[in-house]
Amino acid sequence: MAIKIDPFTLTPGVAGKPYIDCGIADEIIANFKSDESSKYVYKITGLRGSGKSVEYSKVLQALEKDKSWLVYPLAAEGSGVSALISYLSQEDFINDKKAETSIKTNATAEGGIPLISGKGSIEVTKTYTENISYYDKEAILAKMISKANEKNRNVLIMIDDISRTESTVELLSILGTMFNRGRRVYLVVSGLSKNIEEFFATRKDNEVVSKSLSFFRRGDTREIKPLDKFGIVSNYEKYLGVDTMEAKKLYDMTLGYAYAYQVLGSLYFNKKDSETLEDLLPDYERTLFKSYNLDWPDLTDKEQEFIRSFYKGKTGKAKDTKAYMSNPDAYNVYRDRLIDKHFFSANKRGYLEPKLPRFDKFIEIWC
Repeated sequence: MAIKIDPFTLTPGVAGKPYIDCGIADEIIANFKSDESSKYVYKITGLRGSGKSVEYSKVLQALEKDKSWLVYPLAAEGSGVSALISYLSQEDFINDKKAETSIKTNATAEGGIPLISGKGSIEVTKTYTENISYYDKEAILAKMISKANEKNRNVLIMIDDISRTESTVELLSILGTMFNRGRRVYLVVSGLSKNIEEFFATRKDNEVVSKSLSFFRRGDTREIKPLDKFGIVSNYEKYLGVDTMEAKKLYDMTLGYAYAYQVLGSLYFNKKDSETLEDLLPDYERTLFKSYNLDWPDLTDKEQEFIRSFYKGKTGKAKDTKAYMSNPDAYNVYRDRLIDKHFFSANKRGYLEPKLPRFDKFIEIWC
């Protein structure tokens, strides 16, 4: 019996065949390649599972194929500056070596000066050592990027799932000086909004943090929106072999959330002929809830209370949510915070829409 190959994927950063293009990667690539654009920094944000890494990977893979670009994806928890220097040092155009002459002899010298009075053969060789004039990481990196630009190569640094560490702050601070000097160096990061906002906090753990990352703050931010509903329905029809109405039911269960789209598509693709859509719900919820369980603890008590009040109110209208809040006057504060954290969208005045499917059930059972 032939084995069916599931086209849907739950692997972060992998689009799979049913990929639905949201246009963010294409916009970044077009701006970076355009002589008319002055955009050098992009931050891709969104909920966990919204598809940030897919757009990130699309930019990476597209520009890696272009010979005029040097693309270096760095680990979020790695030693950013040192890793970047190591990558650049492997490029052919980095040729900062100097020759040293050394003298070896296989005989015992009888005189005071071996080259004059020694007996036996003498061998003169040349070896190569690193140029010791490089002594500072910032100076090294600045010269390497300058040499790359001289060779008509653009340098793109990428960090997926970025968070604030000493290493990332150091890297971003140095990159800021490169932009000021007109170097052709570019930056793309992806991450949760709360992790990116940590770079701009005035205080962290009761200590004043650096405010020198203005270029990073001002760089363009692109939020991953819910996937196009028509694209989801069309792909469910194509890859699952269902009619439009069944595909629409599936879409309604995802709310356009990219991770839910892939999870439900995979479950439906692998379901038994005797199983119905309702039969898939337990596995669907269990998979989503594992992801939600990572987000919920990061919310403050007041933010959690707001979300509970929203679902108790049922309608999404401000007045119905306020009816369950201990402090209704704080509605706008927590509404805005949770919109920024991508839990809600506000396309209508006085009305909120949830972005996470089955999140009300998750709260009812586990929170």
